[in-house]
Amino acid sequence: MEFILREAERLIQKHKTRNPFEIADCLNINVLYRPLGKLKGIYIYTRRSRYICINNDLDSPARRLVCAHEIGHDRFHRHLAKMNPQAQELISYDMSSKPEREANVFAAEILLPDDEVIRLINDAEMNFFRAARELYVPPELMDFKFQILKSRGYRLEAPLNATGDFLKK
Repeated sequence: MEFILREAERLIQKHKTRNPFEIADCLNINVLYRPLGKLKGIYIYTRRSRYICINNDLDSPARRLVCAHEIGHDRFHRHLAKMNPQAQELISYDMSSKPEREANVFAAEILLPDDEVIRLINDAEMNFFRAARELYVPPELMDFKFQILKSRGYRLEAPLNATGDFLKK
């Protein structure tokens, strides 16, 4: 997990933003909006060009999450798309795979600053689910952030155990 967190932090520092759309732009990744049916997003590498295709039916917070998740695929799984044209479908449909978990960890680190999450969970009137709503992310992504914070020594208990397939729902 450390290599994922280091890359997320490197991108945040280099581009001075946590906005995944700005990061994608800085990385010369084309972000497109298309009708994708039940798919929320897909990462495509073709002819030396990189694309993040986001379902145009999603609301703004979901688009932000999908963009961050797909940047994770660009950073860590581009080789799968290069080696096998079918890999894009593999990445999209095998939501329980290691690449999906890694992309979710990357998205959690990009979208959820440690200090903001800690501030919210220390608020006596806040609970796990309300904090996730406050940050415009699904509880499953908050669970991935809790896993990151636990690896940094925080003692936290999440009321769920998210799997990599929550974007499939």
